[in-house]
Amino acid sequence: MTIAPTADTRLDLPSSTADQRVLMLYVHVPFCHSRCTFCDWVQAIPNKDLLRKPGDSVRENYIRALCREIEHRGAELADAATMPYVIYWGGGTASSLDDDEATRVMTALRDAFDLSTVAEATIECSPDTVDERKLAFFRDLGFNRVSSGVQSFDDERLKRLGRRHTADQAIRLTHAARAVGFDDVSIDIMSGFPDQSVDELRHTVDRALELPVTHLSLYSFRPTPGTFMRRRMDPDEKRGYLRSQKLLFTEARRRINAAGLAEYASGYFGKVSPFAAMYFQLRADTVGLGSGAISLVNQQFLSHRKGLLHAYVQAPTSFDIAVPASQDRVLVSFLQAGLAMFDGILRDEWRTATGTDLDEVLTRASIAPLAEFLRGRGLVSDERGIRLPVRNVGVTLIELAFEMAMSQPELA
Repeated sequence: MTIAPTADTRLDLPSSTADQRVLMLYVHVPFCHSRCTFCDWVQAIPNKDLLRKPGDSVRENYIRALCREIEHRGAELADAATMPYVIYWGGGTASSLDDDEATRVMTALRDAFDLSTVAEATIECSPDTVDERKLAFFRDLGFNRVSSGVQSFDDERLKRLGRRHTADQAIRLTHAARAVGFDDVSIDIMSGFPDQSVDELRHTVDRALELPVTHLSLYSFRPTPGTFMRRRMDPDEKRGYLRSQKLLFTEARRRINAAGLAEYASGYFGKVSPFAAMYFQLRADTVGLGSGAISLVNQQFLSHRKGLLHAYVQAPTSFDIAVPASQDRVLVSFLQAGLAMFDGILRDEWRTATGTDLDEVLTRASIAPLAEFLRGRGLVSDERGIRLPVRNVGVTLIELAFEMAMSQPELA
C-alpha cells in the first residue's frame, strides 16, 4: 500500500457560509443480511424488518417512502443557495439494495438535487453482498468511492461478530472495486473487543495494509447497551476492558502509521474523506434521508428515530426529533465528534452550523465538566478553534465513548 503522508492537518475543503450552504446527502438503508453482535446502529430494528429482502412489500414501501422524502427535502431547499458536495449511502447495509432499488433512489436524488458539484459519492458495501458485476453497477450509478466494514481478517472472529463474509471475500472486494474503476476504496477494521489479543489485532492490521485501498478506518469497540457483545461483558472488569481498548488501539495505530499512512483524524488514515472531515468539523449541512437518519439543517437537529421503520413509511417527511442545534445534548455530541479531527473544531464553522459561540458553550453548566476533563488532556484553544494534542486524541475519545456507554444500564 502506498499513500503519501499529509504534511498539514488543515484541509482544503468547502464550508457553509451565510450565503451558501454546503450539503452532505446521507441515505440510510436499514436492512442487513444478519445482525452483528457488536453493532449498535441496528439494535433498535426488529429482526423481521432488519432482514427483509428485495421484493418484500414492507421493503418496497420503504423505498417508496425514501424517494418521497428525498423529493420533499429537495423541494424544501430549492430556494436556498445550496451546493451538494458529498453523497453517502450507509446503514445497515447499503449494498443490500438490488439494482432496481438503488437506481430508483439515485434517480430520486438526481431529480431533487443538482449533483453536478458532488466531489465524493460513497456507498457502504459488505463483502458478502457484492461481486465485480454489482460493484461495476454502483460505479456506473454514480459512486466514486466504496467503503467496506471488514472489521477483522480472522474468520473465527468474523463468525463471533455475526458477520456473513469471510476474510477472503473482503480481500476480493478491494481488488474487484479497483478493477471496475473505483479510485477510492476504504475499509473499516475494529480493535478492542473484550477477548481480543494483540496478535489477532496485528494480523488484521497487517492484512489490511497489504490491500489496494486508499483509506483505512480504525474503530474501537463501543460497548453499547443492547448489543450481544455488551451483554457478555462482566461489569466488574470495566477497568480492565478500558485499559485493553486503549492498548489495542494504540498498537494498531502505531502499526498503521509505521506503514506510512497519514492519519488526519483519530483512527482515519490515508486519503482524506470529505464526508468524514466535513461531518466532524460541521463544515456542511447534513440532509439525512431514511429511517434512523440524522440531519443538521439551518441550525436545527432533526432525526428519524432508529427502528421505527413502519412509522417512517407512514410519514417520511416528519421528524421524531426536531430541536435547535444549540441544545446542550446535541452540542456535546458535536464536541466529541469534532475533536476526532487533528485540526479540531473550527470556530467559524461551529458558529454557522449551531448558531452558538464555542467559548460560551464550554462554560455551560452541563458541558463545563467535559471541558475541564478535556483541558486536563491538553485541550488547545486559539483563534482558529479547539483541538486536542495528536498524541492524546485517540485514547481520550475512547475513554469518553467507553465511559458513556458503560454508564448506561443494560437493556432488559
